[in-house]
Amino acid sequence: MTIFKPTRRNFIKTITGTTAAFAMPAIWTSARGQENRLTVGDTGGVATEAYAEAFYRPYFQQTGIQIIPVERRESPVAEIRAIVETGTYRYDFCEGIGHDVAATLEEGDFLEELDLSGETEDIPNNMKSSTFIGSNVGAFILAYRTDKFSRPLNFADIWNPEQFPGRRGLRQNARDTLQIALVADGVAPADISNVLANEEGWQRAFAKLDEIKPHIDVWWTSAAQTPTFLQTAELDICPTFNLRAQSVIDEGSPVGITWDGGFYMNYGWCIPKGSPKADMARDFIKFCSNAKAQAIASELRSSGPCNPKALEFIDPVRARDLPTHPDNIANMVLTDFRFWGPRQEEATNRFDEWLMA
Repeated sequence: MTIFKPTRRNFIKTITGTTAAFAMPAIWTSARGQENRLTVGDTGGVATEAYAEAFYRPYFQQTGIQIIPVERRESPVAEIRAIVETGTYRYDFCEGIGHDVAATLEEGDFLEELDLSGETEDIPNNMKSSTFIGSNVGAFILAYRTDKFSRPLNFADIWNPEQFPGRRGLRQNARDTLQIALVADGVAPADISNVLANEEGWQRAFAKLDEIKPHIDVWWTSAAQTPTFLQTAELDICPTFNLRAQSVIDEGSPVGITWDGGFYMNYGWCIPKGSPKADMARDFIKFCSNAKAQAIASELRSSGPCNPKALEFIDPVRARDLPTHPDNIANMVLTDFRFWGPRQEEATNRFDEWLMA
């Protein structure tokens, strides 16, 4: 068994060359022509760099088909609808789409059906659908300063400033913060949707938030803020995304992660309906379900692979830091995007009103 151990130096060297190629469209078109390239809509940054190393470059080496990233909106529902309705395909397919976004687009018939045969069969059913195949998993977890607290914390401990004093932060986001408030109040994460199915559940969540509101030092709005907050001890306890907490842990900061009671979300691939290169994109997406390829991507960006077999090719120490490691994912639940989708606007309005009161 081969365990992939990409180093930062090799990764940077590889990405420098890959990114340079991305920046020179003439290189992509001169030898093969338009028929031998695919454009992928993504959000850029670390994700694009990791995917270039794990998927784009190996696929080109195997098939001769170039994968060219094109920046898309972070939440591309309206963008993909416009692409389909106008027939103007800025990109052939998308990566990093949340399963919730894909479900919304699927309901409107804005996505192509995918090929779920071959290695895509290894992807768990709750991480794929007829129009979406997951490539990685992110988790909303609790991060805390290990030099401040003598034991691992949980969400309920946020609500106990007397026993666990320290600077606290919460996300200024209705879904994530209402969910952890209910978990702190004793609701099992898997029961959140059932509890919020009636008004009493919403009142219960906001009542729990009333208890802690005076003790919150920071209401953060961008996940990119949280590594600095934790690293500088501006916050001692802060729910955030595992990628953000892991980044400062890897740099040596005294920060720990509690997975128990957390929520995870799948991110993956989809193809806008009517894409002229849908068949080529389907083949590429199948390629990206490969366990070894997902292992490389996961090691480079601390996201969990959707293919569970990928963990066999990841250093065991690193694998324990990933959301889909059996010990971690067993203690979390998948965010119920079908519940939150139609309720997100109302939840946001109520949460914002509560926060300003």
